[in-house]
Amino acid sequence: MEANVDVSLRICSGEIACVLGPNGAGKTTLIRQVMGILRPTRGSVRVFGLDPVVHQGVVKRRIAYVPQLPVYYPHETVVGISEFFAKLYGVPLGRVKEVLEALDLWGIRDRKGEGLSPGERKLLLLALALIKGGDLYVLDEPTAFMDVLKKRTSWEMLLGERREGKTMIVVSHDVEEVRRICDRIYIMFGGRLVASIASPSELSRGVEVRVYYGRPGDIADFFRRGEVKVSEESLVARYAQLADAVGDLQEFALSPVSREARVFLEYPSTESIVEFLGGGRGR
Repeated sequence: MEANVDVSLRICSGEIACVLGPNGAGKTTLIRQVMGILRPTRGSVRVFGLDPVVHQGVVKRRIAYVPQLPVYYPHETVVGISEFFAKLYGVPLGRVKEVLEALDLWGIRDRKGEGLSPGERKLLLLALALIKGGDLYVLDEPTAFMDVLKKRTSWEMLLGERREGKTMIVVSHDVEEVRRICDRIYIMFGGRLVASIASPSELSRGVEVRVYYGRPGDIADFFRRGEVKVSEESLVARYAQLADAVGDLQEFALSPVSREARVFLEYPSTESIVEFLGGGRGR
């Protein structure tokens, strides 16, 4: 079984690139390959021009990482673990207060990890990444478990780092987060890259989802946000906004039948509009 298949992308220096997709899309596997934790069975990964598996130590020193799950240090205080990271990476201790204040963690600086909520734990992981710093930030769902205010505070910090010329890979399934901070968007589904979007503004464009499945009529209800046409071999759902398509794909991905389907996401051409209006049958 292959976790990712034919995923090809290029992220330029100084941009925030978001990898968007439902759970199980292959996003975290891609991150592990970028980090040098997993070696791809085909193709190659280059970070700063280096193979991250062969040169893992060199690459990791230049990466600041936020993991997907809100791991924490149960017996360390917020300020204690933050100062430890600063000393470990040779960062002035003044940076600790700067980051903790900016993320609204300074008020709970003496609280131990075991006393933090999941959102606060995730916020602390982001703080540790910002304290370490790096040329590349690899952020796996950086604002998961956070409330709206904490998310907005985090987004402002990340945008500030981008203004300093930092590069970021942000894994997310939060469409609003993608709209707010990303320069370029890659959409994954079922281990494949199904779309590459040059600007968050395109999330408001119309889009088509084409699904090849043995019994396409059986899966029509998963795409209720779109206008659906079903033929003998495929289903086509047309959406006024890409964000709605992503929402339906997230729900479809939770179904076991999604593993048997091939999904393509594309902007409708004149030809496909004619085909959509004239062929197939409505649900």
